[in-house]
Amino acid sequence: MRWTLSEGAEGGKACLVSPPSALIWDVDGTLIDTTALIMEALDFLYRRYFGRTLPAEELRALIGIPLKKQIRVFGELETWGVDEQAITDDFITYYETHRERERILTDVVAVLVEGKQRGFPTALVTSKNDAELANTLPRLGIAECVDVAVTADAITHPKPDPEGMRLALLRLDIPPERIRDAIYIGDTVHDMQAARGAGIRGVGVAWGAAGRERLAAESPAFLCDTPDDLRRVLFDGSC
Repeated sequence: MRWTLSEGAEGGKACLVSPPSALIWDVDGTLIDTTALIMEALDFLYRRYFGRTLPAEELRALIGIPLKKQIRVFGELETWGVDEQAITDDFITYYETHRERERILTDVVAVLVEGKQRGFPTALVTSKNDAELANTLPRLGIAECVDVAVTADAITHPKPDPEGMRLALLRLDIPPERIRDAIYIGDTVHDMQAARGAGIRGVGVAWGAAGRERLAAESPAFLCDTPDDLRRVLFDGSC
C-alpha cells in the first residue's frame, strides 16, 4: 500500500510516502472539544490564585502544554505563595464539575478506532497529566484501542519538545527505519513542532485550539478540516 502526499505539504511538492508505522494521537482539541472549558478553568485559577488573568487568545495559546506549566505563566508558585497540589486539584475539580461542556468528537474517535482495527500501532501523547487522563479516557471509550499512553507525568520535557513522541515510539517498538513513517495527529502548533522534532509526520486538524491558519504556518505533512479528511489521509492517502 502506497499513496500520494497532497500538493502543498512538506515543501509544496507531491511525493509518494509509505503507510503509517504508527498512529499517535493528541487528546484535547483533537479527540474531544475541550478548548472553551480549559480556557474557563485557567481563567478561574488565575483569578483565584493570582488575582489576574490573560486575554482570551493568550489563554487559548496555552492549550497543548501541561498544566504544570500553565499554572506557572505568572512565575514560580513559591513567589505567589501558591501550593502546586492545591491549584492542580482545583483545576481538576473545576473541569470535572463542568465536564458537561466537553464534547466528544465521535467522528474523530471513530477514526482512531478504525486505525487500530486496521492493525496500526496506536498511542496517545497528551499534555494531560495522569489524573486528568484517567478522568477523560473512560469517557472517550478507547482504552482497548490504545497500546501506549504518554502523559505529561511520564516525561521531563513536554511538547513542543519531542520527548513524548520518542517515548511513545519506543514503547510501541517502532524500528528506527520506520520512525519517519509514524504520524502524530494534533490540533496545536506545539503538536506539529513536537512531531517535526521527533522526525515523524504531523497531521494538523483544524477543528481544535489553533485553527487552520496557525497550523498551516507550521507546514504539517497534512492539514485536515474534517474527520472525513483525516480518515482519507490516514487510510486512503488523499487530502
